[in-house]
Amino acid sequence: MDQKQYQELRKSLVEGEKKICIDGVEICVRNCRDRKEGYLDPRTEAAARLTRQDFESHPETIDPELLRNQDKLLGMSNPDGHSLLEQMRYQFGWRTMDRSKGILTRSVKAETEEYTGIRWIYTPESGRKEKPCFIFIHGGGFFGGDTMTVESQCKHLAELADAVVVSVDYPLSPEAKYPAAFHMCYDTLTWAHEHARELGIARDAIAVAGDSAGGTLSAAVVLRDRAEGNHYISYAGLIYPSVIWEYGKSMEYRDLWKEELYDNRGNDAFIKDQISLIGRTKENVKKWYLKEGENTDSSYINPISGELKGFPKTLIMTAEYDFLRPECELFTRMLRKQGVDVRHIRYGGIVHGTFDRLGYAPQVEDMLAEMANDINFL
Repeated sequence: MDQKQYQELRKSLVEGEKKICIDGVEICVRNCRDRKEGYLDPRTEAAARLTRQDFESHPETIDPELLRNQDKLLGMSNPDGHSLLEQMRYQFGWRTMDRSKGILTRSVKAETEEYTGIRWIYTPESGRKEKPCFIFIHGGGFFGGDTMTVESQCKHLAELADAVVVSVDYPLSPEAKYPAAFHMCYDTLTWAHEHARELGIARDAIAVAGDSAGGTLSAAVVLRDRAEGNHYISYAGLIYPSVIWEYGKSMEYRDLWKEELYDNRGNDAFIKDQISLIGRTKENVKKWYLKEGENTDSSYINPISGELKGFPKTLIMTAEYDFLRPECELFTRMLRKQGVDVRHIRYGGIVHGTFDRLGYAPQVEDMLAEMANDINFL
């Protein structure tokens, strides 16, 4: 996409913002100016409608970001003989163009008693001597995704916020069951705090952020940070996290998700599929991520059951056509009731997973800008 058009669309998200109230909680709704309410965002729709024949017959008409990720959009050409886990992992891991400038990249080994991983550190070459820090945790349902999917996002966040961003390469399930990933994410927080001087980090401006499963792990890290009395975390940026593991275990959540909550004026089959997708895969994810008999009421798995009083300043960002949207709205309401300084932005017309598409979806740039602005005004 032409960068001038991209930035104009990004600007239109803020200029056209509308505020709605759901059960007493204000939600900021942002749409690109060319999006018609009740229908997909034009860029989401263009990506959703592409076929293999389109890529083969007229690739010159397809956005370069989509061309680069053709296999992620279309999935395996020969899924027979591959497990569901293999098929789903195959579609994760977008690669976007790096448009950041002046960001130094290095990595260090991350070791816990269970696993060894990598922490990627993105640091602006110039700016403040002591910078804010984001611990960023990538998404992927706990079983997929990787740090390279969010590398451009982390670099851009570092640039926008003049912040050090530490991206966690945690072990994936089912090879590594809970709590291996959670432990590595929490250990990264304590490591960053302990090494603040050498990292150039201001200890009073450490944030956690993540998308999807990364948002869930971020919320869990906050809960443990508070439970252990550390209070290292000053801010949380949660991008469409899952905060309720099993709806059916509580009458309060049993009927939380309803198809009629979603504005689908064209009765679009793609929208119908997207708003139910995560709900349909939760049982498989549970089998992969959790050990048999694991207590799914644990707040580090099921953040909504945790002690929310004392949460840091929080921004929750959701996609309109996402199964997780209602639970994120409930989570916002529960945080607000506990006196937490929380904002909620809903991006109209997009689906779960859009955060992978920096450079194609203007909403991603807006998410990063909002988190960068927040960390600088703590």
